[in-house]
Amino acid sequence: MNSCLKHRQDSLNSTVRTLDTSVRYREDGMKPGKLLLALLFVPVLLLSACTTKRSEFTITDVTVQDVRDMAEDGDTFLLLVEREGCEFCQAMNDYIEETKGDHPEVHLFRLDTTDFDLVKENAEDKTLVSSTEEGKEWLKLQPYFLYTPAIYRYENGKSDEAAIGYNVVTEEISLWNTTSTIDFDTAKTEGLWEFLER
Repeated sequence: MNSCLKHRQDSLNSTVRTLDTSVRYREDGMKPGKLLLALLFVPVLLLSACTTKRSEFTITDVTVQDVRDMAEDGDTFLLLVEREGCEFCQAMNDYIEETKGDHPEVHLFRLDTTDFDLVKENAEDKTLVSSTEEGKEWLKLQPYFLYTPAIYRYENGKSDEAAIGYNVVTEEISLWNTTSTIDFDTAKTEGLWEFLER
């Protein structure tokens, strides 16, 4: 028997003993208010004894190695990728901060690519290169990474879907696969929280 059910049964047994005692005291002149109080108090104890605490929205900073380890372990997680100086990243973070209380079950991991030295070799390129080891490692994981903010959905260690960019007016992100560079003209959009909570 799990501890919650055992606790409820113990509480119920205690209530029966209390009621039995209360009835005997009532016969001896106990005031009806005490019996009523006992009857009202017990259901509250039973309900509160086994309530589960809701988790809170969290963001945990990670490194590329952390992401690689989680993927190799077959984890399911959401990875938010940002960088300093990204206005859309800041706008999305402000929106998340304002509304996170309505979404307590969401857990994000955040990767900061500011120091990855990610650049296009040529202006028309659809992919980036990096001169840093961490940047190179990141591009091995996500070779078509091009824009921030980006949120990668990892399912059982594999990332097949990304939410890229952030529309400050509609609070939407653009959906794309992880096997090609996003085309914003053909990408579908979805509300940020809808994406995070599905």
